Amino acid sequence: MLAALAAALAAAGCEHAAARPARLVDGRPAAQFTPLRGSVIASGRVLTRGELGSGLDECLFTGDRDAVATDAPVVERVGVDAESLTVASRDGSGVYACDGGFDPAGERSPPWCHAVFGVREHGRLLDPRLDVLCRDRRRQPLAYAFVEPVPGARWIGVLQRGYTELYEVLAALPVRVASTSGVDRENARAAFEIRQYDAAGRELVRENLEAAVAG
Repeated sequence: MLAALAAALAAAGCEHAAARPARLVDGRPAAQFTPLRGSVIASGRVLTRGELGSGLDECLFTGDRDAVATDAPVVERVGVDAESLTVASRDGSGVYACDGGFDPAGERSPPWCHAVFGVREHGRLLDPRLDVLCRDRRRQPLAYAFVEPVPGARWIGVLQRGYTELYEVLAALPVRVASTSGVDRENARAAFEIRQYDAAGRELVRENLEAAVAG
């Protein structure tokens, strides 16, 4: 009897641990993509730099601000543990990302903790521009990386603990994803389990993205 009760409690604990998050990091309800059970949609929208006001300037280094056009489309994303901004440079040679979270070094105040720049060749990034400097609201290591969508992809999925976080492909830009799983901050590495889906939720690509911080 006691063994059966212990097993039931253990199963309940596992089920609770794998529960789908109800809210995003800013407190809004977490929507689900119906074709994919247990999914959470990270909020995504496209704004111009002008519409963001000082949001982008507060993140970018001073010397980089002039490299982004005033009317450049900026993708704003808010997920379960992370938030980011993505924008291409004025000449199209690269992409900037503003990564949200807490900066352990204390050099930046939330919502932004770090900014990166990825160089493009023939319209594609040379590397995922991994960032492992940030921490989430629980002060746990948080990793960010770019994912290049394949043709026909509408959603980029990242397997998290007990759910799949979905990021919509927007503004013909690489998708900035985040995860608290598989982060090796000491060695500046992280691993992401990536899925790419079309608009109907059909899986197009399944890959393990293992990235290291580039020099």
